[in-house]
Amino acid sequence: MPSTYKKNTTLEERRLKSHKMITMYPDRLPIIIEMSPSSASYNQYINPMPKIKYLVPHDITMGQFVKIFREKIKIDASTALFFFINNKLFPMSSPIGNIYDSSKDDDGFLYIEFCEESTFGFNINTTIDDVTHNLVPSFTP
Repeated sequence: MPSTYKKNTTLEERRLKSHKMITMYPDRLPIIIEMSPSSASYNQYINPMPKIKYLVPHDITMGQFVKIFREKIKIDASTALFFFINNKLFPMSSPIGNIYDSSKDDDGFLYIEFCEESTFGFNINTTIDDVTHNLVPSFTP
C-alpha cells in the first residue's frame, strides 16, 4: 500500500526534504516509518505516532532501530513488530545503511511499513470470564 506521506506530499517536495536532511546530516539516513493498514490495531490505534520521519545512523542494525522505535512509540513487550521495506522483511542483523542503499525510494527516503501483532493471540481487554465462557461447551439435554 502506498505511503500516506507519499500521497500527501509531492515528489518534488519529498526530494527537497530528503536532500536537505542528507546535506545537513551527512552521517544519517532519512527514513519514513508508518503503520501498515494490515496491522492488528490499525483501525483502533489510540496513540498517534509522535513522528514518521527519522534520521538514522548508517551503521546501526535493523534490530537496533526496532528497539529505538519500540521505545519511542511505547509498544507493549508482548506485541511483535514486523518491519517491511518494499514488502520484504530484512534480517535484524542487517545494517540499515545497506538496506537504505538497496531499497531507498527515488525521492531519497527509505520507507518502512510496520505491522504489529499480539504474540500471545490474546486481547488485553478480554476478561478471564470471556475466556472460560468460550471454553465451556453448551449443553442442552
